[in-house]
Amino acid sequence: MDRSAIFVDAGYFLAAGGSFTQGSSRRGEFVCDYEQAVSGLARLALEHSEGMPSLRTYWYDGAPDAVPTTDHLRIGALPYVKVRLGRVIQGEQKGVDALIYRDLMTLARERAITRAYLLSGDEDLREGVVAAQDMGVQVILMGIPTTQRANQSATLIREVDELLILSEEFLRPLFGPRAADTGVAPGAASPAGASAAGIAFGREWIGNARPDQIRELNAVRPRIPPDLDLQLLVRAEQDLGSLRERQDLKYELRQAFWATIAAAAARLES
Repeated sequence: MDRSAIFVDAGYFLAAGGSFTQGSSRRGEFVCDYEQAVSGLARLALEHSEGMPSLRTYWYDGAPDAVPTTDHLRIGALPYVKVRLGRVIQGEQKGVDALIYRDLMTLARERAITRAYLLSGDEDLREGVVAAQDMGVQVILMGIPTTQRANQSATLIREVDELLILSEEFLRPLFGPRAADTGVAPGAASPAGASAAGIAFGREWIGNARPDQIRELNAVRPRIPPDLDLQLLVRAEQDLGSLRERQDLKYELRQAFWATIAAAAARLES
């Protein structure tokens, strides 16, 4: 069966995406909705390939001593996502290209995929692209628009089968300013408030659920079913205000909700 896979160089994606949408490539100056980014890229690949199923999304990033950050843990908890970490040494990523090359070669050699969607700009990946193509894999390079100098290697672009530039309409909703820059009053929405909202919604849901429904929901943790997640966010925003650019609060909200569900499931088994 023909399948695709998505390879995301987070260093490129965040720096170029932040620069294009927020005017800064520094991660500390903006936030990214990782859940929406991952699901959006998967949807885009599905549409571009005219329905070819995706094996999974690979997310590559650097971290001090290759120890995952809170963001890495959130991303890794998403369904069909694999996080690969290189190291950050003196502010620069090391080993990320080698991780991408390894996965691309392994999947191509094992005939696990027939198409690769690569979101990166590094010329060092050119040889990996050529090798994958020699094994029958089509490589589609995804890119981010730029109003300044090119943010992708020209030689890399020449080697791939197609260049797919992500639209402004796609990118804008994924990035936003840090909460301190949005004009939200201090204390209007806090992690503690988000936790309380998550607990309240969890208790309300449990009160209307059968024991078997509680067990079934707990079994799919940490992925909240999309319709239930939407209900959770809508209910929380009634008390906390918009959570659109508050990934920290969304995380606390969902964590508190799951803790409430897990506790209820444990009581059923005791």
